[in-house]
Amino acid sequence: MMTISRTLYNRCKKLIESNEQGLKYDEINAEIQALFGLGHKQVIPASKRTKQKIYFKLRAGEAEKLQAVIKAEIGLEVLTEPYCNGDRIANAARHNDEKIGANASQDIILVNNAAGQLKLNQEVSGLFRSIHAAGLELRHSMISSIEHNAIIICENFTPMYYLHQLKNNPVFEHSLVIYRGDSQNGKRADEVNRFIDNYKSELPLYYFGDFDPEGFSIAKSFQVDGIILPDINLFSTLTKVELKKLAGKDKFFPQLAHGQTYLNVSTYPQTWHAHIHLMNKYQLGWQQEHLLGVDTDWLLYKS
Repeated sequence: MMTISRTLYNRCKKLIESNEQGLKYDEINAEIQALFGLGHKQVIPASKRTKQKIYFKLRAGEAEKLQAVIKAEIGLEVLTEPYCNGDRIANAARHNDEKIGANASQDIILVNNAAGQLKLNQEVSGLFRSIHAAGLELRHSMISSIEHNAIIICENFTPMYYLHQLKNNPVFEHSLVIYRGDSQNGKRADEVNRFIDNYKSELPLYYFGDFDPEGFSIAKSFQVDGIILPDINLFSTLTKVELKKLAGKDKFFPQLAHGQTYLNVSTYPQTWHAHIHLMNKYQLGWQQEHLLGVDTDWLLYKS
Protein backbone atom coordinates (compact mmCIF):
# COMPACT_ATOMS: atom_id res chain seq x y z
CA MET A 1 0.00 0.00 0.00
CA MET A 2 1.28 3.48 -0.86
CA THR A 3 2.42 5.62 2.03
CA ILE A 4 1.38 9.21 1.62
CA SER A 5 1.31 12.16 4.00
CA ARG A 6 -2.02 13.31 5.43
CA THR A 7 -1.55 16.74 3.87
CA LEU A 8 -0.90 15.26 0.44
CA TYR A 9 -3.84 12.85 0.83
CA ASN A 10 -6.19 15.75 1.59
CA ARG A 11 -4.84 17.70 -1.37
CA CYS A 12 -5.37 14.72 -3.67
CA LYS A 13 -8.95 14.45 -2.47
CA LYS A 14 -9.55 18.04 -3.47
CA LEU A 15 -8.13 17.39 -6.94
CA ILE A 16 -10.10 14.17 -7.36
CA GLU A 17 -13.31 15.96 -6.33
CA SER A 18 -12.48 18.79 -8.72
CA ASN A 19 -15.91 18.76 -10.35
CA GLU A 20 -17.40 19.92 -7.07
CA GLN A 21 -14.55 22.36 -6.54
CA GLY A 22 -15.31 24.02 -9.89
CA LEU A 23 -11.86 23.46 -11.38
CA LYS A 24 -11.17 22.83 -15.06
CA TYR A 25 -8.80 20.16 -16.37
CA ASP A 26 -6.17 22.72 -17.33
CA GLU A 27 -6.41 24.34 -13.89
CA ILE A 28 -5.84 20.97 -12.23
CA ASN A 29 -2.69 20.41 -14.26
CA ALA A 30 -1.55 23.94 -13.48
CA GLU A 31 -2.05 23.30 -9.77
CA ILE A 32 -0.18 20.01 -9.91
CA GLN A 33 2.72 21.69 -11.69
CA ALA A 34 2.62 24.40 -9.02
CA LEU A 35 2.90 21.74 -6.35
CA PHE A 36 5.70 19.96 -8.18
CA GLY A 37 8.89 21.95 -8.31
CA LEU A 38 7.57 25.50 -8.17
CA GLY A 39 7.32 25.53 -4.40
CA HIS A 40 5.17 27.50 -1.98
CA LYS A 41 2.22 28.90 -3.91
CA GLN A 42 -1.51 29.55 -3.73
CA VAL A 43 -3.05 26.43 -5.23
CA ILE A 44 -6.77 26.83 -4.63
CA PRO A 45 -8.21 30.09 -5.98
CA ALA A 46 -10.31 32.28 -3.71
CA SER A 47 -13.99 31.63 -4.31
CA LYS A 48 -16.99 33.91 -3.87
CA ARG A 49 -18.36 31.35 -1.44
CA THR A 50 -15.46 31.04 1.01
CA LYS A 51 -12.85 33.67 0.10
CA GLN A 52 -10.44 30.94 1.22
CA LYS A 53 -6.82 30.68 0.13
CA ILE A 54 -4.90 27.49 0.85
CA TYR A 55 -1.11 27.26 0.61
CA PHE A 56 0.70 23.97 0.22
CA LYS A 57 4.11 22.61 -0.70
CA LEU A 58 5.09 19.04 -1.56
CA ARG A 59 7.64 17.28 0.57
CA ALA A 60 10.66 15.82 -1.20
CA GLY A 61 9.86 12.60 -3.05
CA GLU A 62 6.08 12.96 -2.88
CA ALA A 63 5.57 14.32 -6.40
CA GLU A 64 5.68 10.83 -7.87
CA LYS A 65 3.16 9.62 -5.29
CA LEU A 66 0.85 12.46 -6.24
CA GLN A 67 1.22 11.48 -9.89
CA ALA A 68 0.28 7.86 -9.14
CA VAL A 69 -2.72 8.76 -6.97
CA ILE A 70 -4.21 11.22 -9.47
CA LYS A 71 -3.71 8.80 -12.36
CA ALA A 72 -5.30 5.93 -10.42
CA GLU A 73 -8.33 7.95 -9.36
CA ILE A 74 -9.19 10.08 -12.40
CA GLY A 75 -6.87 8.87 -15.12
CA LEU A 76 -4.95 12.12 -15.62
CA GLU A 77 -1.42 11.81 -16.94
CA VAL A 78 0.47 14.49 -15.02
CA LEU A 79 4.05 15.41 -14.25
CA THR A 80 5.30 13.67 -17.39
CA GLU A 81 7.49 16.65 -18.22
CA PRO A 82 9.43 17.58 -15.08
CA TYR A 83 9.93 21.26 -14.35
CA CYS A 84 13.06 21.61 -12.23
CA ASN A 85 13.57 23.95 -9.33
CA GLY A 86 15.77 26.90 -10.08
CA ASP A 87 15.87 30.14 -11.98
CA ARG A 88 12.73 30.70 -14.09
CA ILE A 89 14.66 32.30 -16.94
CA ALA A 90 17.01 29.32 -17.10
CA ASN A 91 14.03 26.96 -17.04
CA ALA A 92 12.37 28.96 -19.78
CA ALA A 93 15.30 28.34 -22.09
CA ARG A 94 14.73 24.59 -21.69
CA HIS A 95 10.94 24.73 -21.64
CA ASN A 96 9.66 26.41 -24.77
CA ASP A 97 10.99 29.95 -24.26
CA GLU A 98 8.57 30.81 -21.50
CA LYS A 99 9.56 34.47 -21.29
CA ILE A 100 9.47 35.30 -25.00
CA GLY A 101 6.56 37.61 -25.84
CA ALA A 102 5.30 37.57 -22.24
CA ASN A 103 3.53 34.25 -22.73
CA ALA A 104 3.69 31.34 -20.29
CA SER A 105 4.21 29.06 -23.26
CA GLN A 106 4.52 30.00 -26.91
CA ASP A 107 2.53 27.11 -28.33
CA ILE A 108 -0.57 27.07 -26.14
CA ILE A 109 -4.04 27.13 -27.70
CA LEU A 110 -7.53 26.89 -26.17
CA VAL A 111 -9.77 24.18 -27.65
CA ASN A 112 -13.22 22.81 -26.88
CA ASN A 113 -15.98 20.63 -28.29
CA ALA A 114 -19.73 21.09 -27.93
CA ALA A 115 -20.29 17.41 -27.10
CA GLY A 116 -17.65 17.50 -24.37
CA GLN A 117 -15.11 15.26 -26.08
CA LEU A 118 -11.70 16.03 -27.55
CA LYS A 119 -10.43 13.53 -30.12
CA LEU A 120 -6.71 14.10 -30.45
CA ASN A 121 -3.64 11.86 -30.88
CA GLN A 122 -5.85 8.79 -31.42
CA GLU A 123 -7.39 9.30 -27.96
CA VAL A 124 -10.74 10.56 -26.71
CA SER A 125 -10.61 12.91 -23.71
CA GLY A 126 -13.86 13.66 -21.91
CA LEU A 127 -14.40 17.13 -20.49
CA PHE A 128 -16.04 17.40 -17.07
CA ARG A 129 -19.77 16.79 -17.51
CA SER A 130 -20.84 18.94 -14.56
CA ILE A 131 -18.73 21.96 -15.49
CA HIS A 132 -19.23 24.04 -18.61
CA ALA A 133 -15.73 25.37 -19.19
CA ALA A 134 -14.16 27.37 -21.99
CA GLY A 135 -12.15 24.28 -22.89
CA LEU A 136 -8.63 22.99 -22.44
CA GLU A 137 -5.37 24.82 -22.97
CA LEU A 138 -3.10 22.48 -24.93
CA ARG A 139 0.35 22.69 -26.44
CA HIS A 140 -0.34 22.38 -30.15
CA SER A 141 3.21 21.24 -30.85
CA MET A 142 2.29 18.03 -29.02
CA ILE A 143 -0.82 17.35 -31.14
CA SER A 144 0.10 14.73 -33.73
CA SER A 145 -3.38 13.97 -35.10
CA ILE A 146 -6.95 15.29 -34.97
CA GLU A 147 -9.84 12.84 -35.20
CA HIS A 148 -12.57 15.51 -35.44
CA ASN A 149 -14.08 16.10 -38.89
CA ALA A 150 -13.51 19.89 -38.96
CA ILE A 151 -11.86 22.79 -37.15
CA ILE A 152 -14.00 25.78 -36.10
CA ILE A 153 -12.37 29.11 -35.24
CA CYS A 154 -14.39 30.91 -32.55
CA GLU A 155 -14.02 34.69 -32.62
CA ASN A 156 -14.91 35.54 -29.02
CA PHE A 157 -13.95 34.03 -25.68
CA THR A 158 -17.33 33.96 -23.91
CA PRO A 159 -19.10 31.70 -26.47
CA MET A 160 -16.43 29.07 -25.76
CA TYR A 161 -18.17 28.61 -22.39
CA TYR A 162 -21.55 28.03 -24.04
CA LEU A 163 -20.63 25.51 -26.74
CA HIS A 164 -22.48 22.83 -24.77
CA GLN A 165 -25.71 24.54 -25.86
CA LEU A 166 -24.83 23.49 -29.41
CA LYS A 167 -24.05 19.84 -28.61
CA ASN A 168 -26.98 18.65 -30.78
CA ASN A 169 -25.85 20.68 -33.77
CA PRO A 170 -23.96 18.28 -36.10
CA VAL A 171 -21.48 20.98 -37.12
CA PHE A 172 -20.38 21.64 -33.53
CA GLU A 173 -20.84 18.10 -32.24
CA HIS A 174 -18.10 16.64 -34.44
CA SER A 175 -15.71 19.61 -34.69
CA LEU A 176 -12.71 20.82 -32.75
CA VAL A 177 -13.41 24.43 -31.74
CA ILE A 178 -10.41 26.70 -31.22
CA TYR A 179 -10.50 30.17 -29.67
CA ARG A 180 -9.06 32.74 -32.09
CA GLY A 181 -7.16 34.49 -29.30
CA ASP A 182 -5.97 38.03 -28.90
CA SER A 183 -4.92 39.79 -32.08
CA GLN A 184 -1.91 41.60 -30.63
CA ASN A 185 1.46 40.49 -31.90
CA GLY A 186 2.96 37.68 -29.82
CA LYS A 187 -0.35 36.69 -28.27
CA ARG A 188 -2.39 33.52 -28.73
CA ALA A 189 -3.70 34.51 -32.17
CA ASP A 190 -0.24 33.86 -33.62
CA GLU A 191 -0.26 30.34 -32.19
CA VAL A 192 -3.74 29.72 -33.61
CA ASN A 193 -2.44 30.70 -37.04
CA ARG A 194 0.48 28.27 -36.73
CA PHE A 195 -1.84 25.49 -35.59
CA ILE A 196 -4.28 26.10 -38.44
CA ASP A 197 -1.48 26.18 -41.02
CA ASN A 198 -0.61 22.63 -39.98
CA TYR A 199 -4.12 21.24 -40.50
CA LYS A 200 -5.99 23.42 -42.99
CA SER A 201 -5.07 21.08 -45.85
CA GLU A 202 -6.31 18.05 -43.90
CA LEU A 203 -9.60 19.26 -42.39
CA PRO A 204 -12.33 21.74 -43.38
CA LEU A 205 -11.93 25.08 -41.63
CA TYR A 206 -15.04 26.99 -40.52
CA TYR A 207 -15.54 30.32 -38.77
CA PHE A 208 -17.94 31.03 -35.88
CA GLY A 209 -18.01 34.73 -35.08
CA ASP A 210 -20.12 37.84 -34.74
CA PHE A 211 -22.71 38.57 -37.42
CA ASP A 212 -21.12 41.94 -38.28
CA PRO A 213 -18.64 43.41 -40.79
CA GLU A 214 -15.58 42.42 -38.78
CA GLY A 215 -16.82 38.85 -38.39
CA PHE A 216 -17.07 38.43 -42.15
CA SER A 217 -13.72 40.15 -42.65
CA ILE A 218 -11.95 37.83 -40.20
CA ALA A 219 -13.55 34.75 -41.79
CA LYS A 220 -12.33 35.93 -45.19
CA SER A 221 -8.80 36.52 -43.87
CA PHE A 222 -8.61 32.89 -42.70
CA GLN A 223 -9.82 31.72 -46.14
CA VAL A 224 -12.29 29.41 -44.41
CA ASP A 225 -14.33 26.71 -46.11
CA GLY A 226 -17.50 28.04 -44.52
CA ILE A 227 -18.95 30.42 -41.95
CA ILE A 228 -21.43 29.54 -39.18
CA LEU A 229 -24.25 32.09 -38.99
CA PRO A 230 -27.76 32.28 -37.54
CA ASP A 231 -30.54 30.90 -39.72
CA ILE A 232 -31.31 33.70 -42.19
CA ASN A 233 -34.95 32.58 -42.39
CA LEU A 234 -35.48 33.49 -38.75
CA PHE A 235 -34.03 36.97 -39.28
CA SER A 236 -36.22 37.52 -42.31
CA THR A 237 -39.37 37.13 -40.18
CA LEU A 238 -38.39 39.73 -37.59
CA THR A 239 -39.32 43.41 -37.63
CA LYS A 240 -36.68 46.13 -37.56
CA VAL A 241 -37.44 46.74 -33.87
CA GLU A 242 -37.01 43.04 -33.06
CA LEU A 243 -33.77 42.87 -35.04
CA LYS A 244 -32.43 45.87 -33.15
CA LYS A 245 -33.25 44.20 -29.82
CA LEU A 246 -31.11 41.22 -30.84
CA ALA A 247 -28.21 43.44 -31.89
CA GLY A 248 -25.28 44.26 -29.65
CA LYS A 249 -23.60 47.66 -29.47
CA ASP A 250 -23.66 49.63 -32.69
CA LYS A 251 -20.40 48.62 -34.37
CA PHE A 252 -21.57 48.47 -37.96
CA PHE A 253 -20.08 51.67 -39.38
CA PRO A 254 -17.01 51.89 -37.06
CA GLN A 255 -15.95 48.44 -38.27
CA LEU A 256 -16.01 49.37 -41.95
CA ALA A 257 -12.94 50.64 -43.74
CA HIS A 258 -12.58 54.40 -44.22
CA GLY A 259 -14.79 55.65 -47.02
CA GLN A 260 -16.79 52.41 -47.22
CA THR A 261 -20.49 52.78 -46.49
CA TYR A 262 -21.47 49.11 -46.57
CA LEU A 263 -19.72 45.75 -46.70
CA ASN A 264 -18.84 44.93 -50.32
CA VAL A 265 -20.95 41.84 -51.02
CA SER A 266 -19.17 40.88 -54.24
CA THR A 267 -15.89 40.13 -52.45
CA TYR A 268 -17.50 37.35 -50.38
CA PRO A 269 -18.83 33.88 -51.30
CA GLN A 270 -22.32 33.71 -52.80
CA THR A 271 -23.71 31.69 -49.88
CA TRP A 272 -22.89 34.56 -47.50
CA HIS A 273 -24.64 37.24 -49.55
CA ALA A 274 -28.10 37.01 -47.94
CA HIS A 275 -26.66 37.70 -44.49
CA ILE A 276 -24.49 40.57 -45.75
CA HIS A 277 -27.46 42.12 -47.58
CA LEU A 278 -29.56 41.94 -44.40
CA MET A 279 -26.75 43.43 -42.32
CA ASN A 280 -26.24 46.26 -44.83
CA LYS A 281 -29.96 46.91 -45.05
CA TYR A 282 -30.43 47.41 -41.31
CA GLN A 283 -26.91 48.74 -40.62
CA LEU A 284 -26.64 46.48 -37.60
CA GLY A 285 -24.28 43.87 -36.22
CA TRP A 286 -25.20 40.97 -33.95
CA GLN A 287 -22.78 39.53 -31.41
CA GLN A 288 -22.37 35.82 -30.70
CA GLU A 289 -23.28 36.18 -27.03
CA HIS A 290 -26.61 37.87 -27.76
CA LEU A 291 -27.61 35.31 -30.36
CA LEU A 292 -26.62 32.36 -28.17
CA GLY A 293 -28.71 33.88 -25.39
CA VAL A 294 -31.88 33.75 -27.48
CA ASP A 295 -31.25 30.17 -28.65
CA THR A 296 -30.79 31.00 -32.32
CA ASP A 297 -30.45 28.18 -34.84
CA TRP A 298 -26.93 28.11 -36.30
CA LEU A 299 -26.23 26.87 -39.81
CA LEU A 300 -23.08 26.31 -41.84
CA TYR A 301 -22.86 28.41 -45.00
CA LYS A 302 -20.02 26.98 -47.07
CA SER A 303 -17.76 29.12 -49.21
